[in-house]
Amino acid sequence: MSIPAWLRNAARTGLHLALDAAAVVASYGLAYLGRFHWDRWVAAFPITGTLPEWGVYASMLWIVVPLWILLFWYSARLYDSPWMSAADRFLKIVKGCFLGTVAALAATYIYSRLEYSRMMLLLALPISVVLVSLSQALVLWLDAWIARHEAARPVLLVGGGAVARVVQDRIRRRHPEAEIHALDDLPPASELERLLAQNPFYEMILFKSSLPHERILEAAELCESHGAAFKMLPDLLELRLGEVQMDQALGLPAYRIQHGSMTRLNFAAKRAFDLVFCLLVLILAGPLCALAALLIKLDSPGPALYRQKRLGFKGRVFEACKFRTMSADAESKIASVKDQNIHGGAFFKAKNDPRVTRVGRWLRRFSLDEFPQFINVFNGEMSVVGPRPLALTTGEMENLMRLFGETAKKRLNALPGITGLWQISGRSDVAGDQRFALDLFYIEHWSLGMDLEIILKTVPAMLSAKGAY
Repeated sequence: MSIPAWLRNAARTGLHLALDAAAVVASYGLAYLGRFHWDRWVAAFPITGTLPEWGVYASMLWIVVPLWILLFWYSARLYDSPWMSAADRFLKIVKGCFLGTVAALAATYIYSRLEYSRMMLLLALPISVVLVSLSQALVLWLDAWIARHEAARPVLLVGGGAVARVVQDRIRRRHPEAEIHALDDLPPASELERLLAQNPFYEMILFKSSLPHERILEAAELCESHGAAFKMLPDLLELRLGEVQMDQALGLPAYRIQHGSMTRLNFAAKRAFDLVFCLLVLILAGPLCALAALLIKLDSPGPALYRQKRLGFKGRVFEACKFRTMSADAESKIASVKDQNIHGGAFFKAKNDPRVTRVGRWLRRFSLDEFPQFINVFNGEMSVVGPRPLALTTGEMENLMRLFGETAKKRLNALPGITGLWQISGRSDVAGDQRFALDLFYIEHWSLGMDLEIILKTVPAMLSAKGAY
């Protein structure tokens, strides 16, 4: 059985709206039961006045539920893309449920004053986050099942390269059964016309905008005559994938280079998240840090904390804090282990560095030596997630400049972090050029959801101790 593509999209949207609405109704129902019929809750928070009937709240839902759905759609942008990451989707759900709760509280206060229980309306918030998350997960599971039976038309990709590989991967993930025909170069008009006539292509995507204009226009017209859409991605994307944005400021479509995804508002949101997370870690991990400091002092002479000058945001130099894992004179001995750099690139890492102490080896194994850097996060010198700060003493920035030219400076466009993409991708086993590529990907595609996803994946990466030395 083949399912038309339009039916898949319509089914996904319809199911989202119906099941999310049902989740909101169920949230208020459970909140009502919890507030007025759960003995423990009622004992802790006695009911004043008469016990309200469910019908009072049920009639309210005729207005509240459509209001929630509108907020999900327009404010939280929950239905913008079915292919967003799980972390981004969860954050959008939290945002939508929060806005819906605030709107319901405001509406009931304005129109009904004290008729509705504010506590019950607030109880609906955490319940709705859980139920809407389950609703979204169920719809996406059904959408994945439909995708395996979708009558997806083939796609023609012309021109190879990094962008073509990214597009091909995204098409595969969104339409698993879609056929993809890939050509390295744009064929002559006669051959292209024959190819279009023999295959019912849904669209042709050209990745070589440097071709003569006549050939591009000719290809576009051939696609139109055979009912295939024509799209072209500029060659510039090969150099600045993730940074090229459309700009309509001139009244004409133009491309502009956006050197990162961190706007002022994004930066403020990231900073607020860092402070909250940092305080929680410092409170919860305080005893463990005190024990680590004591063991370091007992194991070898020297201070428990080690401070090293690093390059931070926009090239500002700061002192990064770490638990000392090497002998106190390790800096003076760096020349003796230079030839042990396992990456052979810009980042220095020796697998069996003789300067590492016994306690230091265990701290490194589980990345506990990084915990004092939450002090740097609190001071605004670092972030919880971001590219690792570059060390001045080993010349990492100079090596990156030598290998990648001016592009290396892009790494300084974000606050350095305690954890990041390459830390959850193998830690020290990740090669230097791969580290650099992952750091640039993070800077170009940053989102709060990505930060949350990286943090959640950091814990199992620490416990596995893979790539730690």
